[in-house]
Amino acid sequence: MLQKAVELLWLQYHQCMEIVKNDKHYSYYAEEKIRHSLQVAGAGNYLLRHIEWLKDKPAEYIDMVKTAVLLHDVCRFTEIAKLYQGAKEYDHGVAAYEFLAHTPLFNDIRIRLPIKHHGHLIQDLYDDAEYQNLPDDLRAEVEKICFIVRDADKIANFNMVTHEPYFLPLFMDIERELTPADLAVSAHVWQTAFRHNTVPKPFYTIGDRVTSFFSWYLDINYRAALDYCDKLGITELMYQMFDKYCGDTEFKQKYLQFVQDYLHTHEFIK
Repeated sequence: MLQKAVELLWLQYHQCMEIVKNDKHYSYYAEEKIRHSLQVAGAGNYLLRHIEWLKDKPAEYIDMVKTAVLLHDVCRFTEIAKLYQGAKEYDHGVAAYEFLAHTPLFNDIRIRLPIKHHGHLIQDLYDDAEYQNLPDDLRAEVEKICFIVRDADKIANFNMVTHEPYFLPLFMDIERELTPADLAVSAHVWQTAFRHNTVPKPFYTIGDRVTSFFSWYLDINYRAALDYCDKLGITELMYQMFDKYCGDTEFKQKYLQFVQDYLHTHEFIK
């Protein structure tokens, strides 16, 4: 299964490149996304070696989970081609969920549902009618696999910003002179930041964005993922970025205390 997943991923990449190869922006976009897919697979491999509930699973099961991780962005390349051709929006997670349904080897709800919702707020998974109608044990299994995919995806993105800082403007509008107003925190961020959820849009300031970015770090589910973030220097970067780009002293102090309390009391999956 896993080798077929690798072949499928590269096929989607090459098909995209045939369409966008003469465009510098979109061809680089596709190149970065194949690299990202492999980095996410690498992060996933680390997690799978350190997650306790997987320890007694057979090799076939591990390959199934690895496949979900590897193919999380399998339709990202279709998205890139469609954007190049003028499309305004395209949900590559939903597209992959539908695409893999027509590929018998990968038509497994434990692969398709985690991929469908890997880039959404987690509540979208919980609200999904198909997910809700699964038997309890299968629903719990899908949730834990989805958490693996999401954690591996976040680790790769965080690591990119940590070690390749020229990518930071993809997440934060910082390529200009920043004013105190840019570093302020909006009222709705004050209202939502302390709810143990990712901070939702809209973002009006850099302070809003860096708080949301930090909240995605708090959205990590596995203890092993936090440990890996520590090893990669990601955790340190999160604190440094928040200190630099959040200019509301009162909010900063309260949110840092909230982060510390959460990390010490939350029961992360093992």
